[in-house]
Amino acid sequence: MKMFGLAICLSTLAGAAITVGIHLYLDIMSLLFVFGGAAGFAVMKKTQKNYMTGFGDGAVYFGWLGALVGLIAIAGDRFFVWGDVDKMGPALAVAMLSVLYGYALKLVTVAFEKE
Repeated sequence: MKMFGLAICLSTLAGAAITVGIHLYLDIMSLLFVFGGAAGFAVMKKTQKNYMTGFGDGAVYFGWLGALVGLIAIAGDRFFVWGDVDKMGPALAVAMLSVLYGYALKLVTVAFEKE
């Protein structure tokens, strides 16, 4: 039943992404940031019996950290978008993708956690 529930949840996310435009949900740097942070967090926690829980928790933490890094980069005008309304929207969307990736990974790990 866990896999069926996971399939329903991921199908709902995919359906929403496809409706809006799947290209808006793809950013490799955000994904790598969340994956790397989640893996590091899981290793740091040293929970051999339940690695998935540590990975999922780390994904959420690093999702939010990625959003903060993105927002600081935008506010610090790293990408020259501050004040340009046409560029601010996409930059904010990319900054929030790491949060989406973090929670999506947490959702997947919940299905694989040992009980």
